Amino acid sequence: MMEQEVKASFEEVNDETMFAYKSANEWIDEAKQRPDPTPLWMNLWYEGEVCCLFADTNVGKSIYAIQIAEEIAKTQPVLYFDFEMSDKQFQMRYTDAETKEVHRFPEGFGRLEFSRNGGVLFDLDSIIEHIEVECVRRNAKVVIIDNVTWICNRNESGDAAGALMQLLISLKKRRNLSILVLAHTPKRYIYAPLTQNSLAGSKRIANFMDSMFAIGLNKMDRPHGRYIKQIKVRSSELLYGETNVIVGQLVKEGCYIHLKHLGTATEKELIEEPDDVQLKMEESRKQIRELLDQKKTVREIADQLGISKSYVSKLAKGA
Repeated sequence: MMEQEVKASFEEVNDETMFAYKSANEWIDEAKQRPDPTPLWMNLWYEGEVCCLFADTNVGKSIYAIQIAEEIAKTQPVLYFDFEMSDKQFQMRYTDAETKEVHRFPEGFGRLEFSRNGGVLFDLDSIIEHIEVECVRRNAKVVIIDNVTWICNRNESGDAAGALMQLLISLKKRRNLSILVLAHTPKRYIYAPLTQNSLAGSKRIANFMDSMFAIGLNKMDRPHGRYIKQIKVRSSELLYGETNVIVGQLVKEGCYIHLKHLGTATEKELIEEPDDVQLKMEESRKQIRELLDQKKTVREIADQLGISKSYVSKLAKGA
């Protein structure tokens, strides 16, 4: 077909298209008229971002996320979708064991869990649809989901993490939301450096994120010492990387448990060097995660690496 015929053919196509075209300068000039993103929490999470906070089990990511939600809720509504704790567990966590005094949160802080009367939906589309309904109903632009690993592990989809993230990004754009999702790390040496690969389902989740930060254990302050490391940024410079992590400590002051910031340090000061056995185990886990990302089956991975199917399967559930 001649060039003129191709052009004429395209001109006959309906003007509607999935793409918006502007010159590079036009994009910049138009974007310049809108305000720059506002930080919601330090420079770790900005308005309009889908952000991920991840950590190992029982390290304190839910405690820190609630701390973040409380601060934001002082100025605007926040919806905290809790797929882990029961209402009783939540109440006990924020109750003084001796005085029975309970912590009071800002009225703008709304916590949601599955309704006892509504049943439990594990279909990703249904979950996102119901989250959107609540955002509209409560006039909320800030959403925290605790946690994405729980949702994905209960969904039958082979790539639930990737599918969920695409749905969340669409929801963010549709409703102009800021979304923080919590996630677990797979089995790993807990005093090793935190990286993007430390995140469960790393490639299926991390690539979709605008920003990421993580909580690690501080060997210098056991058992309550923690540190916060910035893993990925788009809206600002990376301030809290490996040479300048935030040092913190989990404390309960009366009825309020939170992660208190104490200063900064290098990550190397706070972690332990793994021994040869731990290095080999970490390398094996890395290989398994990479093969899972390539859609290899448990049997195929076990045969390729010469390890048991049960070990691969156990890691896959948290990978």
